This record gives sequence, structure tokens and C-alpha cells, in this order.
Amino acid sequence: MSPTAPPDTPVALLTPLVAADLAEYCLRAVGPCRVHLVGAELFPLAAFLRAAGCEVDHAGTLAGSTVAGDVVVAWVASADARAALVDLGHEVNTLVLVGSAGPDARFNIAVGLAAGKGWQQHPAVFTLPGAPQDVRVHMLSRAGVSTADADSLPRASYYGLAAALVRPGDAVLATDAARDDRWRVLVQQSRCRWLGVIGDRASAGAIQPGVEWLDKARWHTTCPPVDVVIARLSKDASDWAETLQHAHDVLVRSGRFVVEVPLPSGRNPELRGLLATLEQRGMVIDRAWWQSFDRPAGPEQFVEVAPDPAGHLAIDPDSVASADALVLMAVKIDGAGITQDPTLDAPNAIAFQRDYLDASLVRLIVSVGLRLESSASRRMIARQVMRDAPVDSADYGAALCVLLYDPAALAGGARGQLLAAAQRYIDGPARNPTMLRWQVSLAFASATLIQSSGDLPGAAVLYERVLAFDVLDFSPLLGTKTTAAAVRLGWIHFGRGDVAAARQAWARGLDEARRLASQPDWTAVVGDPGRPETFGMPEFALVMDEAGCLASALRLTSETPLRPGLAWQWANRSWRQQLQEARTDQQRRQAWEDNLQNAKDWLDGQYHQLNAELASREQAIQQLDTELSSRERVIQHLDSTAQALAVDAHGMRAAFRLAHLQAVAERSALAQQLDGARAEYEQLTHDHQRLGDANRQLIGAHRQLLASYEHLIDAAQHLSAATGAIMDRQGQGSVPIDSIAHEMSRLATALNRLPLKGLVRNVLRALSFVLGRK
Repeated sequence: MSPTAPPDTPVALLTPLVAADLAEYCLRAVGPCRVHLVGAELFPLAAFLRAAGCEVDHAGTLAGSTVAGDVVVAWVASADARAALVDLGHEVNTLVLVGSAGPDARFNIAVGLAAGKGWQQHPAVFTLPGAPQDVRVHMLSRAGVSTADADSLPRASYYGLAAALVRPGDAVLATDAARDDRWRVLVQQSRCRWLGVIGDRASAGAIQPGVEWLDKARWHTTCPPVDVVIARLSKDASDWAETLQHAHDVLVRSGRFVVEVPLPSGRNPELRGLLATLEQRGMVIDRAWWQSFDRPAGPEQFVEVAPDPAGHLAIDPDSVASADALVLMAVKIDGAGITQDPTLDAPNAIAFQRDYLDASLVRLIVSVGLRLESSASRRMIARQVMRDAPVDSADYGAALCVLLYDPAALAGGARGQLLAAAQRYIDGPARNPTMLRWQVSLAFASATLIQSSGDLPGAAVLYERVLAFDVLDFSPLLGTKTTAAAVRLGWIHFGRGDVAAARQAWARGLDEARRLASQPDWTAVVGDPGRPETFGMPEFALVMDEAGCLASALRLTSETPLRPGLAWQWANRSWRQQLQEARTDQQRRQAWEDNLQNAKDWLDGQYHQLNAELASREQAIQQLDTELSSRERVIQHLDSTAQALAVDAHGMRAAFRLAHLQAVAERSALAQQLDGARAEYEQLTHDHQRLGDANRQLIGAHRQLLASYEHLIDAAQHLSAATGAIMDRQGQGSVPIDSIAHEMSRLATALNRLPLKGLVRNVLRALSFVLGRK
């Protein structure tokens, strides 16, 4: 490729920091290769790519140029450049579009043109952390993941997470990866040794070594045992029971079941049943993530569910989550396991099936990164192994060591029991190299526990016991325990003031490191030199790192005068210690950043709240202004009304005064009338009294009249009777004069009592006249 020269025209170049991040992002996706840079802005990228071993060619534009490279990294600027970018030759298999950060219509046009030409989303996008935030990056591939469907891009991120959960050498079965070629994420972004894809017959482009397409109807009967099953469940839960059953059947013990559970409206009513079914089938939920489709594609879509203090995942099936899906990783802990094969020929460090009764134990509770993350689950399995496995087995030693490093397992009286069991295991014979490995580890772990409790002499004895083992009978990698034991034993002697004994322990440890490093058989360190194990050399580097501490301690304590503080500082400058300090500083910085972010979020919240309140107040002020204007108009109207009322009031006051004078005159006249009425009333009262007296007299006279009337009636009755007698006796002779005179006298007396005596008298005269004629 041609050398790259700085651009002649002034452009805004990427800063070195952004260029380094962008170069690393590309390298993690495609590795060192031939790279063609397009755009003067990308010139700083060339140095970082060349440092990684890339052949780099740089051109200001694609117009009229020949592209020679596997990867094209292009700055999206002009329309000509965008048109030329998507019409590249077939020798280019990866296209990386780069543009300014923030919304940019030109960038979107370039992405659309590329999709129209058949470019697909690069599988690495779904596993790599976000690209540098100072630029906008879109990575495409000739053979990638189809994103024609709007839901494809966010949903494909699930397979990026699943790929990260595949352990090296795993056999993987994916039940829904055929759609949109999502299986490519698993093939390219994991270290699986075999991938089974359930779907229709593969196209020519999908036929790759290590990838097998399985028939939908018969896969559960033809699929070999696998280490990982990756599935997506339907929303209606119609396939859940069948999927769980088939996954359990094909998984080996320690196998992982990675499943995406849809959460319509933030929850799924069938989730509780799913969790219960997994537990019933001997699968424990080890990790879980909330997935949100509205976040950018890739790892940023997922938020891992944190365990509670007891180590259990806090998943409430009845709560409503702010997520679109829940991803579960369940580990199968039941089953037959891996049968022991004592004839296996392998280096001791990886001869698991030769020395363990059940080699699945390594992936369940032993190997960091491969084992269960849940300490509670590891504790449960380790206790079960200690109950079931023989005490002189590698399985028993591994389980015991797991419990010694578990603070919860040491609670109460269990600590003494576990230390006693460890001592018996250390004192017993090593029936195979892996048992020796656990004897050394148990002695070191016991010494660490005893030292932390303050029993330094007891810890020193156990550290001596660690140094007494010949770790080459297992592997030089076990030297991490012997060299670390020498370092700690020396400091225990140093703390007592016995510098000579301390130097002797350190010298012994340094000699041990030299002995381990001179081991000629490197298969005990890396396994097959042609296909070395990835953990071997980093582990052996720790042995040399501890040896560096031993050398520093010996050097500083040989100088005069003795400087204990400096000796401690220099002897603790191991890479592990420095990394631990850097990690601690990073955690402090992260905590500070979290606090700063929380404060920023609080300030943002306050800012938005105050803005909302300000807007509310402005609206209220506007309402008040409107109301004030309305009230001013009302006041003006009231003023004009008041003025009119004032005029009316003036006239009303004059009318009132006139009416008052008239009322006063009328009052005087009414007072006079009232006085006259009172006098008349008094006269009427006097007349009423007189009339009352007269009435009473009339009542008395009336009563006398009634009495006289009664006498008159009586007299009349007697007169009538006498008259009748007279009339009857006319023929018999004359009536005696005395009787008539007597009756007439009585009648006269009665008449004298009558008020109308004259009238009555006249009547009687008439009556007498009549009687006399007869």
C-alpha cells in the first residue's frame, strides 16, 4: 500500500484520543488487516492502525481511486463520496462509515445507500461496547446481520449478549438464530467449537465449518449433547414448556440455558411459572438482564440484575419493569455429569476428566469465568459434593476449597469444621496430581484464614507446609501459591523482628521461582504448544510477579540502614498489587463519578423542575397580566360608572334633602294627627266605659224584665184559667166577685213590675171590657 501523507488542505482532524479509540474499535471487530482510509479527517487513524500491524492506504476521496484493502474506513462528507462508498468491489468485506457526532442527514443517507447495495450490520456491533462518542460510527459487512426489518437491529443484540456467555470450546444450539442471519453473531463473536442452527436448509453463504443446520421437526432427537442452548420464547407462552423440556434434554450438566422472555407492558404473567419450572428441572438462574429495545444496539441495551446480599437474584415476577424483555441464564446442575476417564493423556492443568469423578464440577464451582456466578449456588453444590464424594478425591478437595473462600460458608461453627477437614485432606495421600493441587490450595487458604484471625504462628506453620510441597508434580502454575506463601511467611518473621528468618523465607521463595521457570516441559504450563491454553502464561506470569516481590524484599532488607517502610513499599510493587490499587482507585473514581452523576442528575432534575416551575410561573404571570388587563378594563368601567353614580348621588342628595324636609313636615302633621287620635281614643275609651256601665244596667233590667215576664206569664196563665172557668160557668150562674177581684189584684201587681205597664194595662182593660160584656 502507498504511504500516507498529511492532507494538504486544512480539515478538522480527529484528535489523537478519538483516533486511538476509533482504531481500537475497528481492530476489535476485524483485527489487523489491510485498511483503506477515505477522507482527510481520518489521517490520525493511520499511525494507530500501523502500530497494530495493519497495512494502511489513505486517500482524500474514492473518486478515481482504486481500493486495495479488506476494510474501508470512510469519512461521510460529500455526495460524491457517499455514492462511491457503497459501490465498492467485492474484495472489500467491511465498510466503516464515520461522521460528525450528532444528527447528520448526510450520514443517514450514506447508511441508506449502503443498505440498498446489500451491506448488512457487522456482527461485532452487537458485542462491542459503544464506539467513541465524539464521532458517529456505523460498521457494515458483506456477510452480516440483516436489518431490513425495523425490529431486527434491537432484537439482534440479544445474540450479542448470548455470544458473550458462550465459553471457549462450547457446543452451542440456537433455536431462533436463522432469522436475519443472526447466527453469524454467535459464529464470529464467540469461541464455540460447534453451532447448531434450527431452521430451513442453509443457503450457500451460510454453509461454514463448525455450523450445522438442524431440521425444525427433528432437532431434539438428532442434536448431540451441547453446552449452551440459546432460545427466544413467544409472547403467548405457547412454546415455553416444549422449549424448556428440549433444552433440558440436550444440555450437559453445567450447561447454560440462555433464554429471552418477552415482557409486554413491562411484565409477563407466565414468568413465575417459568422460574418454578426451571428450578423443578434442576436449572438454577445464575444471571439475568433487563433488555430495552429503545437503547442503541449492542451491550448498552442490557442492565444486569444485581443479586441481593444473600447472593440471590432479585427478580419479582409480579412487578412491572421498565424493560421490553428479560434475559435469563440458567445453569443445569443435575444430570449424569462427565464420567471419569483415568486413561486420559493430558497435561495435569487440564486433565479434568482424568482426575475428577465428575469433571463438570470444574465448570460449576471451580474455574473463575466458567463457573456459576452465584456464590449461594456454588455453596449449595460444594456442600452436596462434600456429602457425596469420597474424602480422598479431587472432587472433595475442590468443594472444600470453594467453601473455605466463601465467607457465608464459614459462619458460626462451620469455620472450625472446614479447617479441620482441610487439615485431614492435606495430611492424606495425593492419589492423583489434581489432589495435590487441592492439598496445596487448601494449605494456603487455611493459612490465610488463620492469619486473618491473628494466629500468626499457626499461619507460619501452614505457609511452611505450602513451601514443602513439590508443585512441579502438578504444574509450575501452582507456584503462585508457593511464592505467595514465601512472601507472607517472610513478612510474619519480619514483623517479629527476625529479619534473618524473613530473608531466608524470601530467598527460599525466589529459588522456588527459579526452579519453576527452569522447567523444560512447557506442556505443563501451556498444554499443546501448537494450541496453547490461554490461561497458562498469564497464570505463570503471576509466579514471576510474586518472585519480583521476593527479590525487592531481599534487596531492600540487605541495605544499611534497614528501612522497613521502604522495604514494604518496594516489595509490594507487584503487577497484581498495582492492578489492585488501580482497580481500587478506579472504584473510588467510579464511586466519585457515580456520586457526581447522581448530583448532576439531581441538578438536572432541579434544573428541569425549576424550568418547569419558571414556565409555570411565566404562564401564571401571563394569566395574571391578562387578568390584570381585564381588571383594569373593569376598573375603568367602574370608574366611569362611579362618575355617573357620583352625579346621580349629587342629585339624589338634593332630592333626599327635599324629601327629608317634606318627611319632617309630614311627620309633624302626623304627630298632630296622632295627638288628635290619642284624644279621640281616650274619649272613645271613656264612652266605652259609660256604655259598658249602661250595658250592665240594661243587662240587669233585662234580667228583671225576664223575671217580670215570667210572673206575667204565670198571672196570664192563672187569668186564662180563671177566664176559662168563667166561660164554662156562664150557664151555672155568676162567678164570685171575690175570686175575680182577687185575680185581677194579682195581675195588677204583676203589671206594676213590668217596664211596659201602660201597654199591658190597656190590654187588660180591653180584656175586662170583653169579659164584662159577657
